[in-house]
Amino acid sequence: MSDSGSGKSSIMKYIPEERMELRVFLLKVGITNIDRHTILVNGLRTNLDQIVEKDDEIIVLPVLKGG
Repeated sequence: MSDSGSGKSSIMKYIPEERMELRVFLLKVGITNIDRHTILVNGLRTNLDQIVEKDDEIIVLPVLKGG
């Protein structure tokens, strides 16, 4: 498997320090194109309107395109 070198396929992991809506948290950490990512909270795919709790594990995966 080869790497294209674009740097856009990185997996990001976050742990919020307070309770808030997932969409608000993602915007706060700088994820602006949310639709270009798969978001997992504690290992499960979730709704962006969900409230995340302090110490939940949020993983942001890029949606990979190609063939």
